Amino acid sequence: MNKKLMKNVNGKKFDVVIIGGGIIGASTAREVAAEGYSVLLVEKDDFASGATSRSSRLLHCGLRYFEAPKPVRTFMMNPTRLLNALKMSKQAMKARYEIVKSVPQRVNKINFILPIYSDDDFKPWQIDIGFSLLSRFTPNDVPLDYQRIGKSEALENPLIASLSNKDKLIGAAKFTEYQFNWPERLCVDAVMDAKRLGAVTLNYTVAKIKDASGCERTIELKDHAGKTAQVKASRVMVMAGAWIDRVLADVESTMPRKSTGTKGAHIVVKLPESCRGQGITKLNSQGEPFYCIPWSDYHYIGPTETLYEGNLDEVHADSADVRFLLKETASLFPGLKITHEDVISTWAGVRPLTFDENQLKGARNKVLHDLSRHGLPGVYALTAGPIMSHRDTGREVVTKLLQEIEPHGQKISFEYVSDFSLNYADNFYSKFSEQSIKKAVNDEDARTIFDVIYRRLGIGWDYDALPELDVDHVSRIMAKELHWEEDDREREVEKFLRETKKLFDVPDI
Repeated sequence: MNKKLMKNVNGKKFDVVIIGGGIIGASTAREVAAEGYSVLLVEKDDFASGATSRSSRLLHCGLRYFEAPKPVRTFMMNPTRLLNALKMSKQAMKARYEIVKSVPQRVNKINFILPIYSDDDFKPWQIDIGFSLLSRFTPNDVPLDYQRIGKSEALENPLIASLSNKDKLIGAAKFTEYQFNWPERLCVDAVMDAKRLGAVTLNYTVAKIKDASGCERTIELKDHAGKTAQVKASRVMVMAGAWIDRVLADVESTMPRKSTGTKGAHIVVKLPESCRGQGITKLNSQGEPFYCIPWSDYHYIGPTETLYEGNLDEVHADSADVRFLLKETASLFPGLKITHEDVISTWAGVRPLTFDENQLKGARNKVLHDLSRHGLPGVYALTAGPIMSHRDTGREVVTKLLQEIEPHGQKISFEYVSDFSLNYADNFYSKFSEQSIKKAVNDEDARTIFDVIYRRLGIGWDYDALPELDVDHVSRIMAKELHWEEDDREREVEKFLRETKKLFDVPDI
C-alpha cells in the first residue's frame, strides 16, 4: 500500500527519481535499476493512464516521419527535418524488430495498404525508394513485406474500393505493419520489472521538485490520501509527457517551454467482415497521416492532430473531433458510408511533442533536455518519446547517467517478457477471475476499478466481452482487498462508470 511505502521512503536518498509513470518513465526505471542505480518512480495517477493508453497503438515502421505536404519540397527546403526523419525512422524500425521478436504476444500483425494517386505529392518510384530505405534499417526476419500493386489488384481490397477519387488511383503499396494490442500492459510489466530490480514505485502520488543542496535535490511527495514524504535525488528525470511544462513550472517559473501538446482523437466502428484484419493509411485534408486500423472485429479511424492547450486531466473526444473524423472519413472513404450512428466508442490523448517555434504543432524529434542551463542542475526532461521507443529511451538515460554518477549497486541482467494474454475468446472468466483481480490489487498496485479492468486485465478494450463484464463482482473483490466500506465500494463503481463514459462515450454532434 502507498501509505506504508510513503513512510518507508521518507528521508531516503535515491540516485535517480523519475517523475511520470507512463511507458517511457516505467521503461527508464527498469533500465536504470538494472544498471545498479537506486530508483524511485512516481506517477500522479495510475501507471499508463496518460498518453500510453491513448495513442493510435501503432508500432509503425517509420513511414509516417516522411509524410508531409509536398514532401520533396518540404525536405529539400529543410534538410534538418529530413535528417531527423531518417533518424526517427531508423529508430522505429529497430524498435519494431526488437518488440516483435521479444514480446510477440504484445503485438498484432496487420496487412496495411497505402493507395497511390496520379496527383499525389509523392511518386511511385519515391515510395519504392522509401520502403527500400526502411528495409535496410532492420534484419529480414521481421520483414516489411513491401509490394507495389496495380490499380485492378488494389481495388480488390474492400478498403481501397471504398475510396474517393478512384479515377485517379494508379495502384497501391502493400506492407506489413504491427499494432500494440495492449500498451498499458507493457507499461505495467515494465513497472513490475523495475520493482523486481530494486526500484521503488509509487502511483497516485504527486512529486514536486524542490530546492537543491549540494549535489542533491529534494523531492516532495504527496499521495491522494494526503500522506507526505520527502526524498533526496542525485538526478531527476521528468518524463511526465504532456504534463512536463506544468511540473517544471512548479519549480522554475521562468522555464522556457519544452513541450507542445497535440490532441489525437479516434472513433471506433464495425466494418463489413471483408475488411477484417485490413488497415489503410492516407493523408487527410490537412496533409497529416490518417488511418483506418483493424481492432479484432472492429476498426478505429483517426487520429486528429490539433493543438491542445486545455485541461490535461480532462482529455476526451469532443463533438468537434467526431465531426472532423466523420467528415474526413466521408471524404476519404465514401464507400464505407460511416455515420454518427455507426460510432460505438471514441478515445483521445495528447502527444507530448517537442516545442519548436518553427513548427506550430511541435517537432517529433525526441529530446532529453538538460535543464542545468535553466538553473536546475541534475534535472532532465524528455519530450516526444513515442511508445515504441520506450526501451531505447531507457538505455539513453543509462548512458547519460553513467557519464555523470556511479551506480551504488551491481548491474543485474533481465529479459523482456510479458506472459499475460489478452485473448479472452476461450477463457474470459479465468482471466477475469477472483485470483486475477486480487493479483492486480496486491501485486500490481491497482487502486481503482478502472485500473483493473483496463490497465491490469485489459478487458475494457475487448468490445465483444464488455457486455459480460460484471463491475459489481469486480468491485466486491477489490473491496475486500482494499478494505472499502459499502459506501466506498458504491462510490468506486459510480466513479468507474463516470470515467468510462467521459473517456470513451460518443458525443452528440
